[in-house]
Amino acid sequence: MKTEVVSNSKSSLDKIISTIGDLPASPAVVSVVMGLTSNLDSNVQEISKVLSSDQTLTAKVLMLSNSSFYGRPKEVMTLDEAIPILGFFAVRSMVIATSAQTMYSSGGEDNPREWLWRHSLSTAVAARQIAGDLKHPTREEIFIAALLHDIGKLVLMQKLPEQYQHVIEAVGRGDGSFLTIENEQFGFNHCDVAEVLLEQWSFPNRLIEAIREHHRPVEIVEEEPPPIAYMIQLSNYLAKKIENRFGEIDIEPSVILETAQSIGLRTDRLEELTEEIREHYQAEINILEG
Repeated sequence: MKTEVVSNSKSSLDKIISTIGDLPASPAVVSVVMGLTSNLDSNVQEISKVLSSDQTLTAKVLMLSNSSFYGRPKEVMTLDEAIPILGFFAVRSMVIATSAQTMYSSGGEDNPREWLWRHSLSTAVAARQIAGDLKHPTREEIFIAALLHDIGKLVLMQKLPEQYQHVIEAVGRGDGSFLTIENEQFGFNHCDVAEVLLEQWSFPNRLIEAIREHHRPVEIVEEEPPPIAYMIQLSNYLAKKIENRFGEIDIEPSVILETAQSIGLRTDRLEELTEEIREHYQAEINILEG
């Protein structure tokens, strides 16, 4: 399996900052909710108070708790009702997804930032479904890591729009992968940028590592649960079957099979799983963009 290895050298930090300047600050509500939902002693009222200050978040959390996936017999009307139904971690995922949508928002379906948003969300939905199949204990954390796996590309688009447009066009022509062309153009790549950004945002190290490593060559692993980076890599591949306006050429089926085998996922589940991902992705888009 031919895949490029991502450099994780901290020496890239100075180069990144000198090239693109200051990195974006974490959305305020994300920082607060990350802290509250990480603390099992937090109560529903504390989280509800934070969410209620944002009408968009309130509406989307209520929509999610009333969606068919939760099968509620009666309508959920308040955040105090919705949060226990969803659980702290699902609420965290919704907050981060909503904030990410705002960051990616470009105001047009033909904009690469919109394509990147939809690819990121479909990858996150795929990761959650794969984690469910594998009975992984941290499904929502994997959703978040997959949602943000390409956030370095977004930062490069924002900070270096003209140069990054050349990268997108080169990838579209088949000149190489994003990693190859980014490294040639800037001396670092989107995974390096994501690592520095998420460290500044105080994200958990295990999620930062998974995002940084999600392009590394896979191998069969014995550990349980399997590495999150491998799960993101497979999610990335399956998501391109659903939303592939922003990405390299289609992934060879043998590569998808090899990656599935590396994490112990039944390969005879892939076709059915892809359709489940498509269904859940559409439901998630309806909530986030509704």
